[in-house]
Amino acid sequence: MTVDRKRYADLIHDLAMRAVDAAEKTPDAAGHRPRVGETWFRLTQVLPAARVLLVGGTAPDVSDEALAALVDPKVRVTDGRGHTRGVYRQLASHIFERAGVEVPMATGRGHEVVGADVAEQAWAILNASPDADVFPLDHLPPGEGALHVQDVDDGLDHWTYCELVALHAWDALTRRHGSQAGRDRVAAAARFHQGHTQPDYTTYQPWALAAFLEADDTAAFAEQQLHDVRHHLAIEGGAGAVVVALLLSDAYASWMAKG
Repeated sequence: MTVDRKRYADLIHDLAMRAVDAAEKTPDAAGHRPRVGETWFRLTQVLPAARVLLVGGTAPDVSDEALAALVDPKVRVTDGRGHTRGVYRQLASHIFERAGVEVPMATGRGHEVVGADVAEQAWAILNASPDADVFPLDHLPPGEGALHVQDVDDGLDHWTYCELVALHAWDALTRRHGSQAGRDRVAAAARFHQGHTQPDYTTYQPWALAAFLEADDTAAFAEQQLHDVRHHLAIEGGAGAVVVALLLSDAYASWMAKG
């Protein structure tokens, strides 16, 4: 049995369009607003770029002010509920650039990010030099299992989140460069999570979806992710669909780019 490429392409596209539509109709949850003197960059501003990845077209117009806010470390990057994660800034930059929007470089977009966890570090590498010719193999954690060791103080849900977020970035990097060594390492990490990670410790956000779809022996993990997305959109959607929309559009673009 081989992964049914058309079935998954159609399914991801349908769910992604539903998520984009839902997030655009109800972009921000009531009660979640910046404090006085605080500036936010909302991920809802990236939704037009996500739509480009799904239906094609020219790069969306993004103001210089918005792009400057995105790369300003003093500005919080938030989802539709006002929540923030360290990786959201990198995710927004990645989707913008993939849709043809040039994001200015800023301090912190290099390979070394002080205080970053494994997920933020992977995304910093992904966004540091989108046109680089050489795959940064020396930055890819070696081994056959997970991408990083679970410390005694790491809660399983947080550790799993960091793993899947990092796997998403490394999958994107290996696709960009066509690195077989990188693809093998990504596949090994995906197999580890297929065999060890329970749905209870994942979120409805489908990080690394395209990586899990690459092989029959990890496709079941992707199926679970898509099930969680469908359930989430059915009962929540709206402001809670923003990150889902971005991740699904990115997964669709990766899946289709493979040909």
